[in-house]
Amino acid sequence: MRPQIVKKITITALCLFTCAFLGQAQSASSRPPSPSNQRGPGLPIDDSIFILLVAGLLYGCYIAYKKYQIKNTHS
Repeated sequence: MRPQIVKKITITALCLFTCAFLGQAQSASSRPPSPSNQRGPGLPIDDSIFILLVAGLLYGCYIAYKKYQIKNTHS
């Protein structure tokens, strides 16, 4: 086999070995914390969704306008 292929296979096998055996070490302290009744702060993820929609619509119109102009200038 060519040396490049052998290098790639060796590196791939080494990476897989490292991830599979050394990356998932189990210990008693690595368990997730127990659930509690206290919830974190409520994060507003959809307060400004309309602004994002308008920005997306304007960007889409801009791209369509640019394509329309390119098509008409070549004709």
